[in-house]
Amino acid sequence: MEGPHSEAASKASHPIKIETVEPILIKPNTRGYAFLIVRIRTDQGIDGIGECHASGEARSLAIRDFVDSMSRELEGANPLEIEAFLNRAAQGGSGWEWFAAVSAIEIAMWDILGQVAGLPIYTLLGGRVRERIPLYANHGVFGESKTVEERVERAVSTKEMGFDMFKWDPFGYYGIQGTPETAQLDGAIKEVEAMRNALGADFNMAIDAHARFSLEGALMTVKALEPLNPFFFEEPTNPPDQPNLIKQVADSTSIPIATGELLSERRSAEKVLADSGIQILQSEVGNNGGILETFKVAAMAEVHDVKLAPHNWCGPVLTRATSHVSATIPNLLYMEYAGTAPEAAWEHDFIDPPLQIENGELIPSDLPGLGSKLNEDVLASRRIG
Repeated sequence: MEGPHSEAASKASHPIKIETVEPILIKPNTRGYAFLIVRIRTDQGIDGIGECHASGEARSLAIRDFVDSMSRELEGANPLEIEAFLNRAAQGGSGWEWFAAVSAIEIAMWDILGQVAGLPIYTLLGGRVRERIPLYANHGVFGESKTVEERVERAVSTKEMGFDMFKWDPFGYYGIQGTPETAQLDGAIKEVEAMRNALGADFNMAIDAHARFSLEGALMTVKALEPLNPFFFEEPTNPPDQPNLIKQVADSTSIPIATGELLSERRSAEKVLADSGIQILQSEVGNNGGILETFKVAAMAEVHDVKLAPHNWCGPVLTRATSHVSATIPNLLYMEYAGTAPEAAWEHDFIDPPLQIENGELIPSDLPGLGSKLNEDVLASRRIG
C-alpha cells in the first residue's frame, strides 16, 4: 500500500539530474558586446537560467568555451548541490573568464533549486531584509550619445525616471590614461561640473575611473573632484585591486573610494577589505562565482564596516540574480543598473515577467527561483549562431 509520503519518497530516491548546460550568446546591445546566458535543462523538466558579466567579444567567446568545458562534467550531476560545484570549480580553473562561466552556471543552479523548493532564491538565502532595492543608474543610459550635452541630457533623464543616483566615467572621452595632462583633466572636470549643475547639488553623483589612473594621476584627479562632492570615486588606480595604491588615494581624500567589480576570488576581496581603506565594495555576481559567493563576500564586508554596491552592467537575467542577493544583505548601499537607455528597451521583454522597477527601485520577484523565464521570441531574434 502506498502511504501519504510515497510520492516524496520516490522523488527523494531519484534526485534531479542535469541533462544539458547550454551557453547562449545574445546580439550585442548598445553597451557594445554580447550578453552570455546559460540554460541548464534537467531530467525532471525544470530549466534554470543564468548570466555572466561578459566584456568584449574575445572574453565572451572565452567564457562560452569554459561553459562548454564544464558542461561535460556536469551532465548527470545534481544541480541542487551548489556548494559542491563551487568547490570543484575553484580547483578546476582560475581567472576572470573562468569564474564568469562558473557564475552563470551557479545562478542557473539556484534558479533550479528555487523552483524545486517552490521559493524565491532570496528566501533560500535567509529571507529578504528589504522589500525594495535601491538602484543607481549608470552610463548605460548614454547609448549612442556623443557629446557632453547629450550625456548630461541622458543623465538628467535617469533623475526624471526616479533614480536618486547616477554614475559615469568622464575620463575616457578626453583620452586620459595614466597621469593626465592638465588640459585633459580640465576637460573631464568641466564635464563633471556640467553634470553636477544639471543634476543638482544634493543629487548622488558618482565617478568611475575604470582603473585608468596611475597613483599620481588618481591623486591629482581626486583633489580636483572634491569641490564637486562625488558620492564615491570608483577604481581610481591601475591595477584596480592593489590595496596599497587604493589606500594612498583613500587616505588623501574625503571622497569615499569604491572598487571590487573584477575581484573573482574571495581571498582577493578579503585583502582589499582589510588593507585598502575602501568604504564601498562592488562585487559582481556575474564573475565572482555567483549568488552564494556574493552573499559570503557581503558578510565579510559587513565585518569591515564596508557597504556593498553590487556591480551590475549586463542583462536582465543577471540583474534578477543580483537582486536576490541585494534583497538579503543588511549592508547594501545601492545596486547598479545599466538598462535605462532607450536603445536598450528590448531588454525589458527579454525575460518574462520583466523586471519591476519603480522610481529607481527594483521590487524583488516572489516567484520561485530567479522569478523569470526567457522570452523565446526575443531570444530567437537576438541569438548569435
